[in-house]
Amino acid sequence: MGSIRPDPNLLKKHPNAVTLDQLQEKDRFLGALLGAAAGEALGAPHEGKPAGEVGPVREITGGGPWAAGEPTDDIDLTLALLRSLVARRKFDQDDAARRYLEWFARGPKDVGLLTRASLENLRAGDSPQQASALAWEDSGRRAAGNGSVMCCAPIGLLHVRTLEGLPDDAAGASRITHHDPRCVGGCAAVTTAIALLVRGGRDAEEAIPRAADAAGAVSDEARAAVERGSSRRPGDISVDGDDRGYVLRTIEIAFSALASAHAFEEGLLSVVSRGGDTDTNGAVAGALLGAKHGKSRIPDRWLKPLKAAPELTSLGEQLYAQL
Repeated sequence: MGSIRPDPNLLKKHPNAVTLDQLQEKDRFLGALLGAAAGEALGAPHEGKPAGEVGPVREITGGGPWAAGEPTDDIDLTLALLRSLVARRKFDQDDAARRYLEWFARGPKDVGLLTRASLENLRAGDSPQQASALAWEDSGRRAAGNGSVMCCAPIGLLHVRTLEGLPDDAAGASRITHHDPRCVGGCAAVTTAIALLVRGGRDAEEAIPRAADAAGAVSDEARAAVERGSSRRPGDISVDGDDRGYVLRTIEIAFSALASAHAFEEGLLSVVSRGGDTDTNGAVAGALLGAKHGKSRIPDRWLKPLKAAPELTSLGEQLYAQL
């Protein structure tokens, strides 16, 4: 039986035809969003536990104040940013900040200290940049939580076609709530990696070193966290205790999973099992792993309970169509 060869003139004959590469790229594009949601939901019931008390992690279940699949601040803010990008067709810091403030006004259950301080300043009339800068100054320039890196994935998706402007957009998104250079560098690393992973091919192969370079343009410590993580396994990294919620530990373990795991499920389980800020660590690792492996590689049993999945998918498809 003869082999079936693709027609090299297919796109000339059918300019609207979708290629396999495009289908796979879109699968990875949506995978970044749904991977973040799956990571958050998998980790939420175990938030704050030491690594030794997490126990077996296999399914998305109810825990803490959240029902199974109910989004926490990680995905709520991801959705707010994603809605802004789709509506404005670009990153607009003022519009994104307004949507964050609308979310904050609804009295969410779980708000990080620095996010709360920044949004309180924003509500008082400060500009986004001023609001986060004042909150950081009030912390003695010490606060470097993971509250901006947890929701920055849509910025990477916005720049799948071109990295031009990505560093500025990543910085602008972080500085709505988190002004510290380590936080800005973390957002630059995660968003750069996501854009390159979704592209696939050689770009995906270079995602980690180029993410480290993007982080290093802002913070040497953020660069070191990416490089350190990519050379270790999640089981070798401590993210609980005093390191809970620290942006550099979140970056380190997320890139560790990206570099060492052969499958989405393997990588995410290895991160959540380490305890600490499990929902945010899971969200960041899930976004990176989803951008690498795609939506089709996320277990169905994890996707079905996600209440945010329909809107994430719809907005993701809209953003992809706008690229």
